Amino acid sequence: MNRLPTFLRTTTFRFTILAAALFAFSAFALLAFVYESTAGVFSRQTDALLVTQITKFKTAFDKGGINAVNKIVVEHSTGRDPFLYVFIKPGGKFVSGNLSALPPAIPKPGASRRFTYKLYNPETGMQETHRARGRLIRFAGGYMLLIARDTEYEAALVDRISRAVWIAAGLVLALGLISGALISRRFATRLDALNDVARDVIAGDLKRRAPRNYSNDELDELAANLNAMLNRIEQLMAATRHAGDSIAHDLRSPLTRMRNRLEAQLREEGELDQKAAETALNRTLDDADELLQTFNAVLRIARLEAGEQRETYDRLDPAPLLHDLAELFEPVAEDTGLAFETEIDEDLFIRADQGLLAQAISNILDNALKYTPDGGAVALRLRKQRDGQVAISVTDTGPGIPADKREAVFRRFVRLEESRTQAGSGLGLALVSAVAKAHGAELVIGDGAGDEDKTGPGLHIAMIFPLAKARKTKISPETNK
Repeated sequence: MNRLPTFLRTTTFRFTILAAALFAFSAFALLAFVYESTAGVFSRQTDALLVTQITKFKTAFDKGGINAVNKIVVEHSTGRDPFLYVFIKPGGKFVSGNLSALPPAIPKPGASRRFTYKLYNPETGMQETHRARGRLIRFAGGYMLLIARDTEYEAALVDRISRAVWIAAGLVLALGLISGALISRRFATRLDALNDVARDVIAGDLKRRAPRNYSNDELDELAANLNAMLNRIEQLMAATRHAGDSIAHDLRSPLTRMRNRLEAQLREEGELDQKAAETALNRTLDDADELLQTFNAVLRIARLEAGEQRETYDRLDPAPLLHDLAELFEPVAEDTGLAFETEIDEDLFIRADQGLLAQAISNILDNALKYTPDGGAVALRLRKQRDGQVAISVTDTGPGIPADKREAVFRRFVRLEESRTQAGSGLGLALVSAVAKAHGAELVIGDGAGDEDKTGPGLHIAMIFPLAKARKTKISPETNK
């Protein structure tokens, strides 16, 4: 059995057909309404006129008998009366009227019935068939009188209206099918293109992108979102590969040192010197701590990005924490020949986790002290901005970071020093970025003040937090007593 074409199996085609069917049904309902509003009204008007005539003839019969009835029939049949009459004796013999005989289907007394009759048209000289509606009256003695009215004009009008509605309904259904097929075919073609991209990506081609027509319709928006998602996936895959290479590079050195050191101790002939053994073990522990620090940093970043610990954020003034950090890092700066400056405003409250905030600021300070050359300066500041937000910043006079690499340094295991001779794992600023995102803070990086010799632009990193306002507390009447 052959399957239907793809576009005929689409949801769009089904919806289009459903809409066309509903429209056709509406046309049928409109036809019924039009019929009732035209033919029904005409029939009721005709019946009302026939009842009036019947009442008139019954009154005449009651007063003058059958001769009075025949007299009225003759008078009305010879004039321009709009009614049709046929008066019949018992046995079916014609007496008078402008119809020659009763119709084949005689209506029951009191009931209306449609019938056709022949009418001579003097203009064409031919007999024409007309439609009429009539009622039958039976008188005493077996006489019968059919009173009818020509309804050809009304019936023809109803036929034209009904025919127009039927044709319109058919056209609507046909056009609905054609438009549904065309729209569904175009829709299916665009969906097939998106599915082809998805299948190629599943097969491993991450360079494929969905085609766009830039019409900004829902499919074009879907293609744009799909391309943005694929770009993000490609970036994440590249970052994963880079992280894997970086982990392998960073962990290989301490593991190699540990293995060589232990192997050297095992190859020592005779008894091991206790001091040498302790030194080897201490170095091995240092290497193990370095490995654990790397893994702990990775786990902490992952937990922050997953949204953990956000319920522990409190309203706090970071000034005391920054003073403590300044006391901790200032001696280190002096030992390396750097000037350490602070500019910390008080009573600026933010909502944050003190431990995470301390870790992030410590990482920024550690990088600033590590890469700023002798004779430079590092400044730690806490200030309120003009827009009311709170900025915690670290500025140095070091070599800075090129503008095209500033976004990359916040990724995991990214280090601008390709040789990796400096200690570190490339996770410090990645943790800073994760802490900033977890707190809803904006992370800004730019050039610093530079140094006196103009050998470097310096670096400025700021975490900008929304100002946390104090919660209003209601004062009970007893408090003021």
